[in-house]
Amino acid sequence: MKNPPKYEILVAEDDSLILKLELRNLKKLVICPVKSFWHGGELITYLKEIANAEEPKLIFLDINMPRVDGWEVLDFIEDFEFKDSLYVIILSASIQSPDEERALRYSRVVGYYDKFLDTHELSEILKQEVLMKRFNFVLQNLKEDTHESHNQTIDLIS
Repeated sequence: MKNPPKYEILVAEDDSLILKLELRNLKKLVICPVKSFWHGGELITYLKEIANAEEPKLIFLDINMPRVDGWEVLDFIEDFEFKDSLYVIILSASIQSPDEERALRYSRVVGYYDKFLDTHELSEILKQEVLMKRFNFVLQNLKEDTHESHNQTIDLIS
């Protein structure tokens, strides 16, 4: 790639199977650096290290994690003086709950979705106008596979 993207995707998820699926789906869609974190404390440490970076960061954040949860990460992001470079997508198992309303009150949160996404659903999330304007994602073409989620699970188990 001649001009690598000037953005990064960060994924905070404590479930190893879900994390592996999310990373696999992201790598199918976009070519950019993707970093993963097992809990919010690791993510906060990294965010402190890159606080002055100009390049935008898209964070896929689980709410329920051990040690430091997603709420603590959101509070940190809200209180810390970041440049206008962080965007957060919440991926949670608790859809249609008070968690969604609470999460969307944070200024950096641009979406709240079920964490069990297939590649096509993830692609639609990345195509949001607010994200496309800031990140200018070049999404790779997806092969039509109606059994993709099932196949991914089988691949990961074997």
